[in-house]
Amino acid sequence: MGLINKLVEFLVGRSKIEHSVLARTIATILGASFFIAAFPAIVFGLGRLLNKTLLPGDASIIISLVCFIFGVPWMLSAVFWQLLVGRGTPVPIVPTKKFLQNGPYKYVRNPMMLGFFLYVMGWAFFFNNAGAFLTAAVIIVLLLLELKFIEEPELTKRFGDAYREYKKEIPFLLPWRVKK
Repeated sequence: MGLINKLVEFLVGRSKIEHSVLARTIATILGASFFIAAFPAIVFGLGRLLNKTLLPGDASIIISLVCFIFGVPWMLSAVFWQLLVGRGTPVPIVPTKKFLQNGPYKYVRNPMMLGFFLYVMGWAFFFNNAGAFLTAAVIIVLLLLELKFIEEPELTKRFGDAYREYKKEIPFLLPWRVKK
Protein backbone atom coordinates (compact mmCIF):
# COMPACT_ATOMS: atom_id res chain seq x y z
CA MET A 1 0.00 0.00 0.00
CA GLY A 2 1.58 3.25 -1.15
CA LEU A 3 1.85 6.45 0.82
CA ILE A 4 -1.05 8.07 -1.03
CA ASN A 5 -3.30 5.07 -0.36
CA LYS A 6 -2.36 5.18 3.32
CA LEU A 7 -3.22 8.87 3.44
CA VAL A 8 -6.57 8.24 1.74
CA GLU A 9 -7.35 5.47 4.25
CA PHE A 10 -6.35 7.75 7.14
CA LEU A 11 -8.75 10.44 5.90
CA VAL A 12 -11.55 7.90 5.39
CA GLY A 13 -11.00 6.82 9.00
CA ARG A 14 -11.16 10.44 10.17
CA SER A 15 -14.55 10.80 8.50
CA LYS A 16 -15.98 8.16 10.85
CA ILE A 17 -15.16 10.21 13.95
CA GLU A 18 -17.86 12.49 15.36
CA HIS A 19 -16.05 15.78 15.96
CA SER A 20 -17.26 18.28 18.53
CA VAL A 21 -18.34 21.80 17.62
CA LEU A 22 -15.16 23.06 19.28
CA ALA A 23 -12.96 20.75 17.19
CA ARG A 24 -14.76 21.81 14.01
CA THR A 25 -14.41 25.48 14.96
CA ILE A 26 -10.70 25.21 15.72
CA ALA A 27 -10.02 23.24 12.52
CA THR A 28 -11.92 25.80 10.46
CA ILE A 29 -10.14 28.78 12.01
CA LEU A 30 -6.70 27.20 11.59
CA GLY A 31 -7.44 26.04 8.04
CA ALA A 32 -8.91 29.40 7.04
CA SER A 33 -5.95 31.25 8.56
CA PHE A 34 -3.58 29.13 6.54
CA PHE A 35 -5.42 29.63 3.25
CA ILE A 36 -6.34 33.28 3.77
CA ALA A 37 -3.02 34.50 5.20
CA ALA A 38 -0.21 31.98 4.76
CA PHE A 39 -0.60 31.34 1.05
CA PRO A 40 -0.65 35.05 0.11
CA ALA A 41 2.41 35.53 2.36
CA ILE A 42 4.16 32.68 0.53
CA VAL A 43 3.21 34.21 -2.84
CA PHE A 44 4.56 37.57 -1.67
CA GLY A 45 7.75 36.22 -0.08
CA LEU A 46 8.78 33.86 -2.85
CA GLY A 47 7.56 36.34 -5.45
CA ARG A 48 10.21 38.81 -4.33
CA LEU A 49 12.90 36.33 -5.40
CA LEU A 50 11.95 36.94 -9.03
CA ASN A 51 10.86 40.56 -8.75
CA LYS A 52 10.17 41.44 -12.39
CA THR A 53 6.99 43.49 -12.89
CA LEU A 54 4.74 42.01 -15.56
CA LEU A 55 1.76 44.35 -15.97
CA PRO A 56 1.16 48.09 -15.73
CA GLY A 57 0.13 48.96 -12.16
CA ASP A 58 -3.52 49.83 -12.84
CA ALA A 59 -4.12 46.69 -14.90
CA SER A 60 -2.74 44.42 -12.21
CA ILE A 61 -4.88 46.08 -9.51
CA ILE A 62 -8.06 45.83 -11.60
CA ILE A 63 -7.43 42.17 -12.47
CA SER A 64 -6.63 41.36 -8.82
CA LEU A 65 -9.92 42.96 -7.72
CA VAL A 66 -11.84 40.93 -10.32
CA CYS A 67 -10.17 37.74 -9.05
CA PHE A 68 -11.11 38.61 -5.45
CA ILE A 69 -14.68 39.60 -6.37
CA PHE A 70 -15.30 36.30 -8.15
CA GLY A 71 -13.12 34.06 -5.98
CA VAL A 72 -14.02 34.99 -2.42
CA PRO A 73 -17.78 34.26 -2.77
CA TRP A 74 -17.05 30.78 -4.21
CA MET A 75 -14.64 30.09 -1.38
CA LEU A 76 -16.89 31.38 1.41
CA SER A 77 -20.07 29.75 0.12
CA ALA A 78 -18.32 26.36 -0.01
CA VAL A 79 -16.87 26.75 3.48
CA PHE A 80 -20.22 27.75 4.99
CA TRP A 81 -21.98 24.94 3.10
CA GLN A 82 -19.51 22.41 4.52
CA LEU A 83 -19.96 23.79 8.04
CA LEU A 84 -23.73 24.19 8.06
CA VAL A 85 -25.04 21.53 5.69
CA GLY A 86 -22.16 19.04 5.63
CA ARG A 87 -21.68 19.06 9.44
CA GLY A 88 -17.91 19.14 9.02
CA THR A 89 -15.16 21.44 7.87
CA PRO A 90 -13.08 22.10 4.77
CA VAL A 91 -10.09 20.70 6.68
CA PRO A 92 -9.56 17.08 5.54
CA ILE A 93 -8.86 15.73 9.03
CA VAL A 94 -12.27 17.03 10.22
CA PRO A 95 -14.35 16.27 7.09
CA THR A 96 -18.02 16.67 6.38
CA LYS A 97 -20.40 13.92 7.42
CA LYS A 98 -22.84 14.49 4.60
CA PHE A 99 -22.20 14.14 0.87
CA LEU A 100 -22.59 17.63 -0.56
CA GLN A 101 -24.04 17.89 -4.05
CA ASN A 102 -26.21 20.98 -3.76
CA GLY A 103 -25.56 24.63 -2.94
CA PRO A 104 -22.28 25.66 -4.58
CA TYR A 105 -21.54 21.96 -5.17
CA LYS A 106 -24.26 21.71 -7.80
CA TYR A 107 -22.10 23.84 -10.12
CA VAL A 108 -18.61 22.37 -9.57
CA ARG A 109 -17.16 19.58 -7.46
CA ASN A 110 -14.58 21.93 -5.95
CA PRO A 111 -16.13 25.37 -5.41
CA MET A 112 -13.81 26.16 -2.50
CA MET A 113 -10.73 25.47 -4.62
CA LEU A 114 -12.16 27.39 -7.57
CA GLY A 115 -12.55 30.37 -5.25
CA PHE A 116 -9.16 29.84 -3.66
CA PHE A 117 -7.39 29.62 -7.03
CA LEU A 118 -8.95 32.94 -8.04
CA TYR A 119 -8.03 34.36 -4.62
CA VAL A 120 -4.37 33.31 -4.83
CA MET A 121 -4.16 34.56 -8.43
CA GLY A 122 -5.66 37.83 -7.21
CA TRP A 123 -2.72 38.15 -4.85
CA ALA A 124 -0.27 37.30 -7.67
CA PHE A 125 -1.81 40.07 -9.78
CA PHE A 126 -1.75 42.43 -6.79
CA PHE A 127 1.97 41.77 -6.13
CA ASN A 128 2.51 41.91 -9.91
CA ASN A 129 5.81 40.17 -10.31
CA ALA A 130 6.99 37.07 -12.12
CA GLY A 131 7.87 35.28 -8.88
CA ALA A 132 4.37 35.78 -7.47
CA PHE A 133 2.78 34.29 -10.60
CA LEU A 134 5.19 31.38 -10.59
CA THR A 135 4.58 30.70 -6.89
CA ALA A 136 0.79 30.93 -7.32
CA ALA A 137 0.98 28.52 -10.28
CA VAL A 138 3.00 25.99 -8.25
CA ILE A 139 0.50 26.22 -5.36
CA ILE A 140 -2.41 25.68 -7.75
CA VAL A 141 -0.76 22.68 -9.45
CA LEU A 142 0.07 21.06 -6.09
CA LEU A 143 -3.50 21.54 -4.86
CA LEU A 144 -4.92 20.17 -8.12
CA LEU A 145 -2.77 17.06 -7.66
CA GLU A 146 -4.06 16.75 -4.07
CA LEU A 147 -7.65 16.98 -5.30
CA LYS A 148 -7.18 14.36 -8.00
CA PHE A 149 -5.01 11.84 -6.15
CA ILE A 150 -6.12 12.20 -2.53
CA GLU A 151 -9.46 13.97 -2.14
CA GLU A 152 -11.37 12.36 -5.01
CA PRO A 153 -10.28 8.79 -4.11
CA GLU A 154 -11.17 9.50 -0.47
CA LEU A 155 -14.63 10.79 -1.42
CA THR A 156 -15.15 7.80 -3.71
CA LYS A 157 -14.35 5.42 -0.81
CA ARG A 158 -16.64 7.33 1.55
CA PHE A 159 -19.64 7.90 -0.71
CA GLY A 160 -19.26 5.17 -3.35
CA ASP A 161 -21.62 5.12 -6.32
CA ALA A 162 -23.27 8.40 -5.32
CA TYR A 163 -19.94 10.18 -5.71
CA ARG A 164 -19.10 8.33 -8.95
CA GLU A 165 -22.42 9.49 -10.46
CA TYR A 166 -21.86 13.03 -9.16
CA LYS A 167 -18.44 13.08 -10.88
CA LYS A 168 -20.11 12.17 -14.18
CA GLU A 169 -22.64 15.00 -13.88
CA ILE A 170 -20.71 17.87 -12.30
CA PRO A 171 -17.54 19.48 -13.67
CA PHE A 172 -14.33 19.26 -11.65
CA LEU A 173 -13.51 22.96 -11.33
CA LEU A 174 -15.08 25.23 -13.93
CA PRO A 175 -18.88 25.71 -13.87
CA TRP A 176 -19.63 25.00 -17.52
CA ARG A 177 -22.90 23.21 -16.88
CA VAL A 178 -25.48 23.14 -14.12
CA LYS A 179 -26.86 20.00 -12.48
CA LYS A 180 -30.55 19.54 -13.29
